[in-house]
Amino acid sequence: MINSYIPSSIEKLMIMNEPSHCRIADESLYIHSKPETDFWLKTHYGFEVMNGHVLYESVATDFVAEVSLRMKPVSTYDQAGLFVMVSDTCWLKTSLEYIPSGPSHLGAVVTNHGYSDWSTQNYDNTLVTQPLSFRVERKGSDYTILTKTPSNPGAWEQIRIAHLHEDTALVPLKIGLYCCSPTANGGGFETCFHTFTIEEQ
Repeated sequence: MINSYIPSSIEKLMIMNEPSHCRIADESLYIHSKPETDFWLKTHYGFEVMNGHVLYESVATDFVAEVSLRMKPVSTYDQAGLFVMVSDTCWLKTSLEYIPSGPSHLGAVVTNHGYSDWSTQNYDNTLVTQPLSFRVERKGSDYTILTKTPSNPGAWEQIRIAHLHEDTALVPLKIGLYCCSPTANGGGFETCFHTFTIEEQ
């Protein structure tokens, strides 16, 4: 059995960009994001933002990382999921991104050479506050991203396969749970993270 960092091993995780607040309650980790936080570089929008909140472990092997969570989104693009960083210009994130007018988006951002791309699939707004899980599998420099949704809670569904170009050797990288709130509206939002595990391969 793989032990979850939540709730008893939170102290093993490092923090990238302090959230508004975080607390342990009911065997889960609650994180409230700050507004105007995000991870995105250059592409299409022209801006660069690297101030989202991540609680991470450094890993130098292939791995399978999983997080289970429940969001209470408030504003456009409020998001939470998994984050993997090789460097400031090479990383990926996978999450649910909230769109108040609907539908919301389930997907991934992959960043290589300082440019981000964004792949999405529509996600029904009636599901955005229900339990959701994400998985990232690393094999060398290649990553498979999967999700488990309330519509199909018994199965992992693949949503992306990607290559991180700077990940040319099995050197330590950062893998963690994350959340952020790109807009200034709403004052951030709260995510309840139920479990977070990393199985080294």
